[in-house]
Amino acid sequence: MTVFEALQWASGKLKPHAESAMLDAEVLLGHALGLPKAWVFSHFEYELKPYEADRFASSVARRMKREPVAHIIGQKEFYGRKFRVTPATLIPRPETELLVEHALRASYPSPLEGEGMGEVSRDKDMGDVLFADIGTGSGAIAISLAAESGFPAVATDVSREALAVAKSNAEALGVSDKVDFRLGNLLEPVTAIFKKLGDASPVTHLVICANLPYLTAEQVACTDADVKDFEPHSALVAGEDGLSCYWQLFRQLKQNRGLFPARVTALIEIDPSQRDKAVALITHDFPAAKPEVLKDLAGLDRVIFADL
Repeated sequence: MTVFEALQWASGKLKPHAESAMLDAEVLLGHALGLPKAWVFSHFEYELKPYEADRFASSVARRMKREPVAHIIGQKEFYGRKFRVTPATLIPRPETELLVEHALRASYPSPLEGEGMGEVSRDKDMGDVLFADIGTGSGAIAISLAAESGFPAVATDVSREALAVAKSNAEALGVSDKVDFRLGNLLEPVTAIFKKLGDASPVTHLVICANLPYLTAEQVACTDADVKDFEPHSALVAGEDGLSCYWQLFRQLKQNRGLFPARVTALIEIDPSQRDKAVALITHDFPAAKPEVLKDLAGLDRVIFADL
């Protein structure tokens, strides 16, 4: 079986089970061969060895059962880096890159006159910034922020299994010295750090990022089998309206606001239907805040940004 024949066979098998049948086939074949997808495109006449064909067929069979491609190959690309993922963590989504992009922008002073938001100068006085990634999962947000900015990050999660995955990603991507992983509920580990530091804290700007569970059980039940049957529901579902985790997060932040720097910025990812409720949730605890709603590439309300 040649590469071309393998792709045609797999695409036909996957078409009833996946919208992106050919793309899935390409990724799975590259994984089976241990070679990048670009190599697959340029070697259509390559004859698969028996063990490669068997490995590919096994991966296709798993995908036909709707197992996510990221679980089959064990990784997912996010913000230009490859992250190890397991069933213990949520698979990073492209939409979450919007949160990372704006968290990075928030960590620098406002652009000079004539500069676009994507042209912020790193030569300006940046101050002492700390990122806090709440509910880190695979560590994609915290690791991306630390790697891109050079600033340190604290990443929290209630799952020991998720933190183990996140730590392995930080080590593989060379930022284990910049990300401090802490087991605990939402903001509690970050609060403990600032309590210990007291007035000696060097941090002048805390940037809190959170992609917490924000769906209802009913919404998850209506998602594709890839999600509802394979991803951890604890990373997806949050109460009757999907906002219970964010309610707890901002309540913790309000209760301990005096411990944190004068400047605190929060960015949260939401379902588009939660826009008004999420904004009201923030302004209930922080009446002076002026939350800004940011749209993803599909034009949907996806991230809320607020200085608190």
